Amino acid sequence: MTSLRLKPATRNQLQRAQKLHRREQRTRHGQFLVEGPQAVREVLACEPGLIRDLYVSEGAFERYPEIRELAVSTGVWTHIVDDDALRDLSGDGQGFVVVAEMPQQPTLESLLADTQLAIAAVGASDPGNVGTIVRSADAAGAGAVLLTKGCAELTAPKVVRSTVGSLFHVPAATNLDLAEIIAQAHAAGMQVLAAEGTGEWDLPALVQAAYGAGVTGGPDISRSTLWVVGNEARGFDGVDLSEVDAKVAIPLYGQAESLNVSVAASICLYTTAMAQRTVS
Repeated sequence: MTSLRLKPATRNQLQRAQKLHRREQRTRHGQFLVEGPQAVREVLACEPGLIRDLYVSEGAFERYPEIRELAVSTGVWTHIVDDDALRDLSGDGQGFVVVAEMPQQPTLESLLADTQLAIAAVGASDPGNVGTIVRSADAAGAGAVLLTKGCAELTAPKVVRSTVGSLFHVPAATNLDLAEIIAQAHAAGMQVLAAEGTGEWDLPALVQAAYGAGVTGGPDISRSTLWVVGNEARGFDGVDLSEVDAKVAIPLYGQAESLNVSVAASICLYTTAMAQRTVS
């Protein structure tokens, strides 16, 4: 294929796409929005089969010719709309919006089989934090992101935007039960560590031990690991952590009361990823 698969956008199409900003409409139609050039580029490159429609504002392909090439090579239906119509569809699209089909959720067993690094978020309700956790997991080379019941919806527009395309790189599953996550991780041979402020183990000590600079007798972060992080405000209040292998604290050297959950997740992921890649 050497040209775009063009088709005029109907008024009904645009109105239906606009409604996907609401959760009940995403659930009803099994579709969600992907907004902005970076995220649209990644869904075209990695998951073109999910794309139902690509909406592009006039002149956007001139600014991002690589996205045009991907649209041509994948043969997705492309609709050129005026700038006002694109802004009505998305205030964050910067000229590009995709309507995508909801992907089929993978099983826990398939996600954790042969996975060296994964993260589970318990009740993380802020969309920006969930999106950042997905992005950090992708950057750290993690094999899975697992979200329990009560977490922000993975395909909510703010979550998708916050992943900046990483949603299409790292496998994820939602609406899970923590006990089932922990049990499956153990069945896959992974250790399960909870990032908890009052944890019995200190993360820097585990780092030193992993690199042979100290002896703690604690968890070995160079081995296959699932990290668990809690809610933004409540942490693990009311959450049963009896089956995790250890609780690990990230020290606070300044006067901040706590770390943002996505920052804590990023620290744990990267610390473990570096140890796994460095320690033989």
